[in-house]
Amino acid sequence: MGSSTTAAPIFIVGSPRSGTTLIRQLLDRHPSIAICDETHFLPLVYARRKAFGDLAVESNRRRLISEYLVNRHFKRASLNAPELAERLSREAISYQAMFTSILTYYADLQGKRRIGEKSPQHALHLETLREWFRDSLIIHMVRDPRACVASMLHKPWSRGSALGNALRWMKLSQAARKFRGQPGYLEVRYEALVTDPDGELRKVCAFVNEEYSPLMLAAEGSFSTDGRTRDRARRSVSSERLGVWRQELSEAQVAQIEWALGPNLESFGYAREASPASALTVLRGLGGAAFGFARYLMPRLPAACYRFAAPAKLAKYDHWTGPRIWSEDSKQTRKEA
Repeated sequence: MGSSTTAAPIFIVGSPRSGTTLIRQLLDRHPSIAICDETHFLPLVYARRKAFGDLAVESNRRRLISEYLVNRHFKRASLNAPELAERLSREAISYQAMFTSILTYYADLQGKRRIGEKSPQHALHLETLREWFRDSLIIHMVRDPRACVASMLHKPWSRGSALGNALRWMKLSQAARKFRGQPGYLEVRYEALVTDPDGELRKVCAFVNEEYSPLMLAAEGSFSTDGRTRDRARRSVSSERLGVWRQELSEAQVAQIEWALGPNLESFGYAREASPASALTVLRGLGGAAFGFARYLMPRLPAACYRFAAPAKLAKYDHWTGPRIWSEDSKQTRKEA
């Protein structure tokens, strides 16, 4: 088993459905790079640091470890909970140390020396990551927002409307792009990656200061977790989904997305394709976004108690925001259909 070094950690961020899973899997196949799957550590744990307290205090540390290691994000990473718990009980004397220990453990399991992580939401917490790791490297995945929205609409965690998901794309994309022009930031376009994976991966490898490895495009090297999206990425890199959003979105939805994003669409290099949204189309989009968000929020209201009144109860919060609720959302959607 290898040991990770102090080489610059790699963080992958971007909007959901922008290709963050794909680039994570490709880099994770590199002989030297280990990119841990989504930990959501910053919004889930660090944002609750006042509730958990100073991790130098052993009782605080053990309480956080026991809560965090049963949440769905940790389980998704397919790590050995008892073994990691023992390691964290020794090493997690601060929030930065805990996060680092999780990523290092994942890298050590594979005998790799470079650590990294992929959580799209960490785009909102890049300042903290840069404070913790001053030489960290940020890979910002960018994909046509209309394609992202079309894909999000199929997911049980979706906000339920084209407009709502477009605003989510913009929030995360703009947050990550604040670091554009700074050292250690690379913007990777999904469209370029799936069209010319070899060429784009060579650019990414040069950015992270590693030699290009053909293993990144060999499916056998994947350490992916389960799931249809991951299975597709594991099999091959394909451009077959490019442009599918034109069949999946209505003309009104495209117009609403382009209206919501305004000049941000062009600033990210994507041209408008729909006629300007009429006032009625905008109103319908806003109404749909409000209704979709309300339907998304209602079954999750108990989670507010655990987010604000009892923030240290991560397991309870996870229960009211996780797969159980997703399943109910899917049933409701099928019923209405």
